[in-house]
Amino acid sequence: MKLFVAKLNRDVQDEHLVELFSQFGEVAYARVVTDRDTGQSKCFGFVQMREKSAAEAAMAELNGKEFMRFPMVVKEAEERARPATGTSRPKPDGAAAPAGRDFSRRPGEGQGPAADPAAPRPVAKKKTTAKRKERDMWADGPRQPRLKGKDRPKYNDWLGDLDDE
Repeated sequence: MKLFVAKLNRDVQDEHLVELFSQFGEVAYARVVTDRDTGQSKCFGFVQMREKSAAEAAMAELNGKEFMRFPMVVKEAEERARPATGTSRPKPDGAAAPAGRDFSRRPGEGQGPAADPAAPRPVAKKKTTAKRKERDMWADGPRQPRLKGKDRPKYNDWLGDLDDE
């Protein structure tokens, strides 16, 4: 039976779990999960016990018990749901992609209405907001007034101004 052990001290290693759980029966394996980049413990792990009765006894006895100054949680491990097809993670055993999908083509290439160049393309709708936010005019200081017409300086002959000096 596989057990999930959580809220472990960062210093706990696989050997510590084997030693702790072997009091209740034979331990097939014990693993503390570590971060793949840093190698630091993620403070949880798994223990596989050979006999179900020993695992249940360990679960009843150790759940909530303090181990290396941390009260740990021990419960039966749940099977993790497999991710949906099309994820970016490669299969660890090198298995091929699922049979239902062809990853050699781009999406829409050679299938359905997108494959027909004469077919009309759907028009994307613009997103509109029902209510615009009121701008706080003092949030980043007052706006400078825009200069219009005669007030705006003209620098058409700025090179000429440099020659006069």
